[in-house]
Amino acid sequence: MGQSLPPERIKAALEAIAAWRTAPGVAVTCPVCGTADLTIADRSARPYAEWYELNCPACGLDHTLHIPLPPPAS
Repeated sequence: MGQSLPPERIKAALEAIAAWRTAPGVAVTCPVCGTADLTIADRSARPYAEWYELNCPACGLDHTLHIPLPPPAS
């Protein structure tokens, strides 16, 4: 089993996700170890939540980050 994301690194993980969404083909820095080996997979269930699977072979990060979204407008 891989390493989970430490709570103090969530902001860095969100920044990595934003960078990945802006430029999907560019290497993204791991929020834990700082190497450019991070892979991100979007497993979202929009419009209810965003789920991102974060994996880094360098440090063993294996974490799914959940971002709840507001309910759809009626």
